[in-house]
Amino acid sequence: MADLEVRVVSERREGLLVELGRVVTEYGHVLVRQRLVQDAQGACLTLILRGPDERQLALEEALGTHPRVLSFESVRPQLVDDAPPAVAAAPLPAAAPAAVARAPAAAQEQAPITAGADVARVERMLPNLARDYPRIFPWLINLDYAVAAEARDASLYLAGRRTGAWVYKRDFALGAKLMLADAVRRIALPALRVLVTVEHHDNQLHVRGCPLCQPGGVSGGRFFCGFIEGLLAESVDSRAVFTRETSCHSHGAAMCVFDISH
Repeated sequence: MADLEVRVVSERREGLLVELGRVVTEYGHVLVRQRLVQDAQGACLTLILRGPDERQLALEEALGTHPRVLSFESVRPQLVDDAPPAVAAAPLPAAAPAAVARAPAAAQEQAPITAGADVARVERMLPNLARDYPRIFPWLINLDYAVAAEARDASLYLAGRRTGAWVYKRDFALGAKLMLADAVRRIALPALRVLVTVEHHDNQLHVRGCPLCQPGGVSGGRFFCGFIEGLLAESVDSRAVFTRETSCHSHGAAMCVFDISH
């Protein structure tokens, strides 16, 4: 996997991140960070991407020829490895130790589930998630960028909860209630496999290479907590289902781990 920094200029900013995000996803890359500003040239979007080195040239060609793009330039951060350490480290902050990875999860457990969510923005986005499903990560990255920092986690959780409930009704609503372990295996696991690479361990789901949880970035695990709970809320013959992220790739862990209980 290699990093790529691209800068594009477009006439307008509306929908730019979503449209280019689709191209990024098509070429097997994920978005690590982004910055969108307006200046005299137009909307200037900087993207830090990560993906297979052999597909970078094709991705650059696709982005550079996109109809929304007026100008395009790209830089490969790894080419400046010989620069002084302070400069070389700037594009990609070092990941936190694995032991630190569990601290954010504990804080998340104390937060109200959807208190503070930007409900109106999430509601406006839901038809787009349904239309483009399972290619939804560009929309979620756009949501992450668009909402206020204090509304981020709650908004991602709400989007996940609503999306999970929709997927359950569309694909799994057969009427029979299941034990939690069976629901995780028969509903949550296959539903997540459509979106990400996932492994099943008892009542845990381990997500590898999550597009919302890149090393050195901010965890997007609240979307998956909501998604799993939305999937299982009506399928389990039990009390309410709870999902917590006990380990996150964005904080240095090898995989994002989601523990499911009731």
